Amino acid sequence: MRRRSSWFRTPNILNDGRRGRCGAKNWVLKVPYSHMTIPDHGMVDAARSKQDHASNSIHMEHFVRSLVRGFNPRTIGRLALNGTSTFCACALIWEHLITIQLSEGPSMYPTFDVRGDWLLISRVHRNGKGIEVGDVVRYGHPNFQGVHVAKRVVGMPGDFVCQDKPLSTDIGKEGNMIQIPEGHVFLAGDNLPWSRDSRNYGPVPMGLINGKIIARVWPLSKIGWVTNPLQPAQLEAQNI
Repeated sequence: MRRRSSWFRTPNILNDGRRGRCGAKNWVLKVPYSHMTIPDHGMVDAARSKQDHASNSIHMEHFVRSLVRGFNPRTIGRLALNGTSTFCACALIWEHLITIQLSEGPSMYPTFDVRGDWLLISRVHRNGKGIEVGDVVRYGHPNFQGVHVAKRVVGMPGDFVCQDKPLSTDIGKEGNMIQIPEGHVFLAGDNLPWSRDSRNYGPVPMGLINGKIIARVWPLSKIGWVTNPLQPAQLEAQNI
């Protein structure tokens, strides 16, 4: 059987790489179809994809096996012990050293915003330990269980304070002079017209104090320590 042949005209390129003509004729190459091989690029790409997938599967299998071999009972026990220790340390710090709370309500404005200030609270000052006049404390509301509020200390045990009328801004003009009993403090909000405090429910037991607000940690533009603006009054002795 006679094989079919095809004629392909080659570019006019000489052996030295220069394009040109040889006389008046072009170079012509006669190649039989049976000697031609045309690669199928789609099949090549599919074969490469399968090979890469198989290689990735082998690597993943080796990784999983090595990971499983590493999780022996001793390693699992060590991880469990480390996790438990970390949890206990965080709980200890959160319960006995510091905690964070979001400010809510207008009673301490402008010291704290109505909402949006995150406050750092020292738990070391629980039960009124180390508290002074002018400090801002967090305490459990004496009339509503589970409610925590923040107010400023304006009187310590044994101090005499004027218990003004609730929501009044006339300090010392209307009210009764009282002496704070032992184990109690007199608390008031910085925004007196919008604060319900010891003017409403009297001196607060120090046992209800669960922390002292020492800093504002958010927003970053107002981050800083909470200062004590109150100074003891200097009274001159008068001879009667």
